[in-house]
Amino acid sequence: MPINIEEIIEKAFEQAFSKALERTLEAKAEQLFKHAFENGSELSKKLEQKLDEGFRRFIEDGIRWDKRKPGFKK
Repeated sequence: MPINIEEIIEKAFEQAFSKALERTLEAKAEQLFKHAFENGSELSKKLEQKLDEGFRRFIEDGIRWDKRKPGFKK
């Protein structure tokens, strides 16, 4: 079975291009999201509101403050 060097090189370039493009797109998308979540933006306010709601629920429902007996009591 002969080895086709040109085919191997072509595949390597395609893979390298794909990886570089993916990294570049991820970096650009990250910049867009960072800008979208800057302080004072609508998304930043909404995110902060959701975090506050989640934190409140965690404190109220997620922490056992007093020792309970084993079992499934409400």
